[in-house]
Amino acid sequence: MPAVPTVLRSLGLVAASSVAISNMIGQGVFLKARAMTCNVGSPGLMLAAWIVAGLLSLCGALTLGELGAAIPESGGIYAFLRRAYGGAVSFAYGWMLVFIASPASIAALGAGAAIFFNLSTGHLLDAVGFSTTLAGLPVAVSGTQIGALTLIVVMTAINCAPAIINGEIATASAVLKVGMLAAVTFGAFVFGHGDVAHFGTSGGGGSCAGIAESLRGGAAGFAAALIGALYAYNGWHSLTLVAGEVKQPGRTLPLALSVSVMLVVVLYVAGNASFVYLLGPLQIANLAPSASVGVAVVDALVGPLGRIIAAAFLFASVAATLHVTILTNARVTYALAKDVVGNTVLGRVSARGHVPVNAVLLNSVIASALVLAGTFDTLSNYFIFNNWVFFVAAGTAMFVLRRREPALVRPYRTFGDPVVPAVYVLVGAWLVIETAITTPLASAIGLAIVAVSFPVYYLQRRRA
Repeated sequence: MPAVPTVLRSLGLVAASSVAISNMIGQGVFLKARAMTCNVGSPGLMLAAWIVAGLLSLCGALTLGELGAAIPESGGIYAFLRRAYGGAVSFAYGWMLVFIASPASIAALGAGAAIFFNLSTGHLLDAVGFSTTLAGLPVAVSGTQIGALTLIVVMTAINCAPAIINGEIATASAVLKVGMLAAVTFGAFVFGHGDVAHFGTSGGGGSCAGIAESLRGGAAGFAAALIGALYAYNGWHSLTLVAGEVKQPGRTLPLALSVSVMLVVVLYVAGNASFVYLLGPLQIANLAPSASVGVAVVDALVGPLGRIIAAAFLFASVAATLHVTILTNARVTYALAKDVVGNTVLGRVSARGHVPVNAVLLNSVIASALVLAGTFDTLSNYFIFNNWVFFVAAGTAMFVLRRREPALVRPYRTFGDPVVPAVYVLVGAWLVIETAITTPLASAIGLAIVAVSFPVYYLQRRRA
């Protein structure tokens, strides 16, 4: 009987680091400065939020590095939670990612990339939208939706290639993103007509349209700013999801996680400092809710042509993030299907490329449906909160497994233990609680969606 094909360990240190870097650097760093400035009111606190969020992400990366090195399986956090807390909890995480976080993030990235492509091409996509009737009902599909769907299809097809090829693509993307953000930062400081005095002024007097008064100032405002920064750092954990395809995971995973997060923290803090230096907090706070501070910075540096250049760069950046998001999230779908349902169609890999192609396709199909329905923005409000509920659970899993399985081989032990993992768990828990208090409805809906997974899991177990 021929052996059942499985995923291959083909991602080295550079490719593994690039997956994490490319997943983190997307559109968030260019979009969140405005809302964060309004949340905290001053450049100093805004930069502090970026630093705290970065350090929290680094603590998480160092903590999950120990788990990934000890349990180097596809699905990452899914595998850690299953080992520590059993199938029901890991299924809840897989359920949340497969049906909320993954499709919502893929759809949002596809739509964001399409918007930037449209801006960089003189609104080319506006000419391809159409409207018709279906079963007597009017149906309209915008050019942006068509562009988003096209991009999702292209990136899905690329992700059906072997992991080693996608690792090389991720490496090229990471180099492009780091170079782009570094160039904008350098340009703002060296060639921009900024003012150091901007760091001592306030952005609280800006229009801050769309930012609720309850999320301005104090602990609630700082927590909201942290959530905004964590959105931009989102993806720091993504490398663990492809742990089953990383070479020498005991060494590569913790090193790639820590190096990639530290690099991105430096880039983000320096980048946002350059935004404040060039534009000032008041101008940043007065930007439209849908505006990108990155576009405003490049526009200030090179004039009207800057909008086209910035939009083209942002398109490339967001498209690259879409590529690695599809790559990593499909591994959770694969692990979930293989564990809970058995070796089903979704839990198999292709014979030639050793890629979970069917899991890749499922995530993209759901995301495409969200693009057409236009509901991904609503789901996006829930998945950051839900993600951090499970991130905290994964952090506590490290302590649980140390006690329960002391003989488990751990090639790497968390740097700064026990302070680093404790800080990660405690600050993450505070952030979850603070978010639940300040946005109770969205938090309750997010938790309710996850709670549905438990009866589904037990029904499936009974059936099996």
